[in-house]
Amino acid sequence: MGVISLLRSLKYAGADDLPEYDIKRGVCIGVNLMCISIFLLNTVTGVLFFLLSGKLTIPAGAFGEALLMLGIVRLNEQKKYEAANACFYTIINLATCYFGAVLGKTAQIQLMILFILGLTFFVFRNAMTRRVCVALTLLLLILLEANYYYNWIPPTTVQPGVGYLIRWVSYVVIICLVLLIFYLYNKNTEHSIQVRTYSRSVKADLLSEEKMNELKNLLFQHISHDIRGAYFGVSGICAVISQKVSAGEPVTEQLADHLVDASENYKFMLNNFLELSKFKNATIDNIHLEPVNIRTELDKIVSMNEYIANQKEVTIQALFSGGFPELIIGDRLKITRIILNLLSNALKFTRPGTTVQLIVEQKYEFWKLTVKDEGKGIPSDLLKKIFDPFVTEKTPQNPEGVGLGLYITKYLTEILGAKLHVISQLGAGTSFEVTFPLETQLAE
Repeated sequence: MGVISLLRSLKYAGADDLPEYDIKRGVCIGVNLMCISIFLLNTVTGVLFFLLSGKLTIPAGAFGEALLMLGIVRLNEQKKYEAANACFYTIINLATCYFGAVLGKTAQIQLMILFILGLTFFVFRNAMTRRVCVALTLLLLILLEANYYYNWIPPTTVQPGVGYLIRWVSYVVIICLVLLIFYLYNKNTEHSIQVRTYSRSVKADLLSEEKMNELKNLLFQHISHDIRGAYFGVSGICAVISQKVSAGEPVTEQLADHLVDASENYKFMLNNFLELSKFKNATIDNIHLEPVNIRTELDKIVSMNEYIANQKEVTIQALFSGGFPELIIGDRLKITRIILNLLSNALKFTRPGTTVQLIVEQKYEFWKLTVKDEGKGIPSDLLKKIFDPFVTEKTPQNPEGVGLGLYITKYLTEILGAKLHVISQLGAGTSFEVTFPLETQLAE
C-alpha cells in the first residue's frame, strides 16, 4: 500500500459506513485528519527538538502523543466514535499541560487553548458537554499560568538560541493546528447547512406528495360518490322500464327520454372525471364557466330521480321565481352535482307521501337554490357536523350512506363562491339553501 493510500485509509477510518448527510461522518473524518496531522507534526518536531537540545523529555512526550493519535484513529475504525472524541480531547489537554510544563513559559504553549476551544465545539454536539469542556480548558490555562508562577514543574533548560528556535517551532505547530480546526469547523458548518437545506427540501417534497395524495383521495371520493348517484338515476329508470315490460305496459317516449337524459348525465360526469384523472395534479377545483340553462338541468335531475320518489310515494316539485334568466353563467358540472346531492339527500330523509321542493329564485346579484324536505329534521348535535366527511345517520331510508354527499356539496359551493345554509326543525323537515353569485354574460 502506497503512502497516499495509507493516509487516505487512516483519514476515512470508520467513516465509510456513515451516510453523507450524517454530521458524525464529518467529525470522524476531521478527528482522523487531526490525528494524522498531530502524528506527523510530533514525529518531525520530536526529532528536531532532540537534535537541537539533546534532551529526551520533549521527544518522549511528542512520540507518546503521536502513538496515542494512532490509537484514536483505531477507535474510530472500530466505530467507537464517542470514545474516540473523548480520548482525543483528553489527550490534547494532557499533552498541552505536559509541553507547557517542560518547555516553560517562553514556548507560549497556552496558545493551544485556542485550538482546544475550537476542538470542543467541533467534536461535541451536546451543549452541556461543551460547557464542561470549556470550563476544563480554562482550568488548564489557569494551571499552566500557576505553574509558570510557582514553578511546580521546572522547565527543561536549553541554550538560549535553541529555546528561541523551539519557541518559533511551537508557534508554527500551534498555528497549523488552529487553522486546521477552523477549517474543519467551517466545513462541518457548511455541511450542516447543506443537510438542513436538504432536509427542508425533502420535507417540502413529502408535504407536496402528501398534498397530492390528499387531492387524489378527494378526487376518488368525488368520483365514487357522484358516479354512484348518477348510476342510481339510470338504474332507477331502467327498473321502471323493466316493471312496465313485465306488466305488459308500453314504455312511453317520455320515459325513454328520461333514460337518455340520465345516461347523458352519467356519461357527462364520467367523462369529466376521466379527463381530470389524466393529469398528475388531478384536482376538481378548476372552474369551467359556460352558459347553463338551470331549468333544463333541473328537469333532467328531477326525471332521473322520479323512480326513487315514486317508490316512496314522494312528489318532487320544481318551482322558479318569475323573471329568472333563461341562461346563467356557471360551472354546469358542479352546479348539477350540488343539485343532485341535495335532492338525493332530501329523498332519503323525507317522509313517505310528502313533497320535496326545489325552489330557484333570483335575489338581486345572486340566485338561490332551496331544497326542502318534510322529514323528521336533523338533531342539533348532528346539525353542527353534517358537512364533515363520513358523518351520516344510518337509517332504513339511508342504509348505504357513507356521509360524503353534504361534505362534497359544501366543498363545491365554496369553490364556486357560493354559500350553503341549512335550516332544520325536528318533526317538520329540513331546508338547504345555496346562494350563488349571478352572472349572465361570460367575461371577455
